[in-house]
Amino acid sequence: MRICVGKDKGLLALAAGLGIISAAGSALIAIALQRILDVAIEGDMAGFRSLLGVILLYIGTLCILDFAETLCGKALLRNVTKSLRNRIFSGMIRRRPQAFSRSNTADYLSAIINDVKLVEEQYLVPLLLSCQMTALFVVTLGILCYLSPLVTAILAAFLLLMFLVPAVLGKALESRQEAYSKQLSAFTAAAKDFLGGFEVIRGFSVSSHIQRRFQKENRAAADAKFRADRLLAVNESLAEMLSVISTVVVVFVSAYLVLKGSITAGTLLALIQLSGTFSTPVLVILQNYPKIKGMKPVLEKLGALAEDDSEWEEEGSGRFKSFETGLELKDVSFSYGQGAEVLHGLNLSIKPGGKYALLGESGCGKTTAIKLLTGYSNTYRGTISYDGREVRELSRRDFSRLISVIHQNVYLFDTDLYHNICLGESFSEDELQYALEKSGVQKFLESLEDGLHTKTGENGSRLSGGQRQRVVLARALIRKTPILILDEGTSAVDKKTAYGIEKELLAEPSLTLLTITHYMQEGLSGMYDEILHMDSGKIRPYVVG
Repeated sequence: MRICVGKDKGLLALAAGLGIISAAGSALIAIALQRILDVAIEGDMAGFRSLLGVILLYIGTLCILDFAETLCGKALLRNVTKSLRNRIFSGMIRRRPQAFSRSNTADYLSAIINDVKLVEEQYLVPLLLSCQMTALFVVTLGILCYLSPLVTAILAAFLLLMFLVPAVLGKALESRQEAYSKQLSAFTAAAKDFLGGFEVIRGFSVSSHIQRRFQKENRAAADAKFRADRLLAVNESLAEMLSVISTVVVVFVSAYLVLKGSITAGTLLALIQLSGTFSTPVLVILQNYPKIKGMKPVLEKLGALAEDDSEWEEEGSGRFKSFETGLELKDVSFSYGQGAEVLHGLNLSIKPGGKYALLGESGCGKTTAIKLLTGYSNTYRGTISYDGREVRELSRRDFSRLISVIHQNVYLFDTDLYHNICLGESFSEDELQYALEKSGVQKFLESLEDGLHTKTGENGSRLSGGQRQRVVLARALIRKTPILILDEGTSAVDKKTAYGIEKELLAEPSLTLLTITHYMQEGLSGMYDEILHMDSGKIRPYVVG
């Protein structure tokens, strides 16, 4: 409940309260019907007229209450789903990179879209309806006891039978709801994977194969939902059958009491009305209780996703603003999960303003070392420190002030160039111009239709690979962090352009530059303070040639 409602407890209480009052008012209609019929049989015209006015006013009030309750319920659903998505998304993006990478991004998408929809349809709506139906049941039971204890006892017996149904089916339904949520995640992951591989599908003409795989995942998701729905159908059918039987029995018993003269015809009408009102809320509650109970695993999953690593996000933020004494890695070892070690006793020293190149073949551990430098994980052995402060003590914001990393596989948001460079932050015109010129974005800016406000498309699809990498370089340079890491960061541009970019960066005296590459371009090696070579997770002497 806490993960769903949060700050909307007042609105929940108002919606539930209005629903309870509206439901109780609906049950009292039976008393009005009793009085109308008895007055009509007695031929009391004056009493009939006064009743008519009172009932019309009563019904009008109920309509207003019903509208207010419905409006509050809709507002609650809007607020809760919006807040839930925000909390889950916030928890996701605040995770440490290592924790974030443990799940497929499609699982995160499924949680935000599919699971939140499930919470709305299978938890919140049934919960509000159940509160309303509970009030209707309690008021109806009170009126029934007043009118006929015998009829009340008969209905209570059927009620016990109705409660046995969800007790038997509840656990099975909970398991099937959880399986459906997992299958939705798998379906979303597959669909995302297929759409992301559109160029591969087109280039190799494998659309038939991919369609078959999509149909398989689609069928699995639909079947998982049907298995849950099938159990719900059994629950609903049994409850409906018991409801109908109870109503028929009440009609016969009430008619018999009228024949004996124990109750009036108006009371007979009221009992028939109340028998339906009595069984309907029970039926609705029994239908919705398994849904609410079945959502427990989904709510626990969303609760875990919404929990953010706020300590990493905030601790130390704002206190680390400079890079003065250097970066030290001492005897650092690291492995992913239970796998073999990727780094073995790694030692590295980087001084402020220094220019370093780290060479090595793919898989030697270069990228893993860079990840650890930027707070990817705190499960490494050894020490990694900036100006004597351990990486484990630094927050996400500290890292953003210290380091900019340009990866080989760059990412651009589906917006314009300006937003992709500034990312919502404010920079002066001079700072922006500096980043555009140093990165080379300025060279192709005039050829774009809307200049800096040109839309880049999904992941920069409207730009060339070199243009995309320049935009990402501008994104890093505009922040003027003391450390810049090029992780194959100029691989998408031609050699001449890459040489020019790297040469300009090497000429920046205050910039600490760490270039990760497979090979060193001719003419640049002499501009680096130190060239390092990594092999099998360790730094080894660099041998020219």
